[in-house]
Amino acid sequence: MLYRCRSLFISISLFLLFACTNLGTSIPSAAIRPTVTPNPDSSLTPTPFGPSAATETLPESNPPATPTVAFTPLVTQTLIPIPAFVPSKYSLSVMMDIAAHLVSVDETITFQNSTGEPLSELVLAVEPNLWKDCFVVKDISVDELIVSGTNLNGDRLDIPLNEPLVPDGTLSLFLHFELHLPAADVYHVFGYNSQQTNLVDWYPFIVPFTRGKGWQLEPPSNVGEHLLYDVENFDMTLHLTGPKVVAIVAASAPAEDISYGWRYRLESVHSFALSVSTDYQTASTKSDGVTVTSYFFDSESAQGKAVLGEVAKAMKTFDLLFGPEPYPKISIVESPFFDGMEFDGLFFLSREYYSSENGTVLNNLIDIAVHETAHQWWFGSVANDQALEPWLDEALATYSERLFYEKNYPDVKAWQAFRIDAYHPAGWVDLDVYHGVNFRMYTNAVYLRGALFLQALRERIGDVAFFAFLKDYAIQMAGKRSTPADFFLILQQHISVDISDIVSQYFQNPY
Repeated sequence: MLYRCRSLFISISLFLLFACTNLGTSIPSAAIRPTVTPNPDSSLTPTPFGPSAATETLPESNPPATPTVAFTPLVTQTLIPIPAFVPSKYSLSVMMDIAAHLVSVDETITFQNSTGEPLSELVLAVEPNLWKDCFVVKDISVDELIVSGTNLNGDRLDIPLNEPLVPDGTLSLFLHFELHLPAADVYHVFGYNSQQTNLVDWYPFIVPFTRGKGWQLEPPSNVGEHLLYDVENFDMTLHLTGPKVVAIVAASAPAEDISYGWRYRLESVHSFALSVSTDYQTASTKSDGVTVTSYFFDSESAQGKAVLGEVAKAMKTFDLLFGPEPYPKISIVESPFFDGMEFDGLFFLSREYYSSENGTVLNNLIDIAVHETAHQWWFGSVANDQALEPWLDEALATYSERLFYEKNYPDVKAWQAFRIDAYHPAGWVDLDVYHGVNFRMYTNAVYLRGALFLQALRERIGDVAFFAFLKDYAIQMAGKRSTPADFFLILQQHISVDISDIVSQYFQNPY
């Protein structure tokens, strides 16, 4: 999930959130074995916070009974072929002065035009520019020629090209910029607080280009994430400057030691995030060859180690259900943020979850950690349009929580009551972030009823077909940006029963 900070008229209902599913049959043994950058002009969309059960009454929150509509099996449809996508390479040389809250960056993007069309401009997302006086660009050049006529408006940077870039043509885009980091409050990860410095969605990146739509950079919204990412390759060096400090860095990839700094390399991902602190304590384990590291503060040492073990269990569960973990390392980072927030290979968890942890496995610390772990598949490996089709990652991540508890702690009724029933979920699953009205309504529809849809689907088609579909979908769409058409097309290849009534019950616009 992501969050953007446009105004802090985010209601207290933000603290009254979270999501999930209903449980029925248990996972067959054959299926599993022993488991954002905020915007000063917008609000946030992390995993729902698990609050008291009292929730507001929502107008028309339960979708009215809808006449069953004809459901056209998408297996008969053909998707428009697109040219083979070539990931861009992001090379970042970063100098960070922790005390001065200043970051200086040389960024080079090697971009190949995989759109199949000539391009007269590039469009980049620059999320730090949503904070006043944060982003200061010093230099922009294309193939070593200074670019004029650029336009930076909000989080959108338009870079005109002197000559159109032909299909399959390659260019090198260079930017030198500074980040004068803002103080992060409880609603925002990006920036600094008294114990850490966090860089998330912190560098300009080229947004996806889709035939028929052009460059895709959706506007921020009051709820939900709005960014779309292409798959990219990263090579970053980090040096700490200023007064000599001994700091620990949590990042989306393993670190390689270099002179007075670290190097990070990661391929086929959507984003690169990191957190730096002089106060971190760490604990690590291995899960099927993947290093999992928990970064926590000394006063939450026991909780930091406890969540590490549960995330390792979740990874084993999801490895078997969805395919191998897509990253060489997973970083779990405690933060005075109000909820959970995922990035490739790294996620943040609220310090409130650590301090309120109750010694059981049915609490926000463990449950939201499992949710964010699932996002490494649903968001990380399989991407989607987070603004217009958020259910594709949020519903699946929420339902994955159920699968974790069902396998590892089989009292799924308690989980169901804790995560779903307490909030009386209602609303259309295919709600986009611009019609979410408020965070509670958005969460109830996309997260909670989304998970209920997946449970209803599972009960209709049976466990064998359901789990075969989930793995097939995860494997076929790995490294791609999925659409509802992809979801239902692959689903139809695994079922022989009619599901049109279920789709009509949960979706305002059945696919």
